[in-house]
Amino acid sequence: MAFGQAGGKREREATRDRKKKEKEERLRRNRSIRPAGDPSMDLDFGSQIERLPEVKLEDIIVSGVAPRGPKGSNGPTKLFVGGLSWDTEGEQLKAAFSRFGPLREATVVADRDTGRSRGFGFVTYENPADAAAAAREMNGAELDGRTLRVNPADRG
Repeated sequence: MAFGQAGGKREREATRDRKKKEKEERLRRNRSIRPAGDPSMDLDFGSQIERLPEVKLEDIIVSGVAPRGPKGSNGPTKLFVGGLSWDTEGEQLKAAFSRFGPLREATVVADRDTGRSRGFGFVTYENPADAAAAAREMNGAELDGRTLRVNPADRG
């Protein structure tokens, strides 16, 4: 039985050596076919492969999605305004926020059943820079005796 195992091992070694020599011969043949110094030559068809532009490491985006500016950076920007007094109306909200730039709209959200303010609203600016300034200045400011919370309305 020991003799049969040794024969199997010799056979496996011989097969491995034969495959190794075959592989070396294939590599030698392929290298002789390929023109030296031209990695763009297609070995299967002998035609030129289209050369692609060089890609720099800093241009590679890991997530697979190209970076974009912050949301709303190219158009109107809507801000959430919380902590409003029950008595604050749309015109008062518009007056308080219009000093930062032109507004598209200023609304206080009202309860459907009672028509009373729900204590929050939205302000939409034409220019994102105006909206950023308003959010910065008005967050924590006081309007009609209440402290406001101002944040971008569309948080992703």
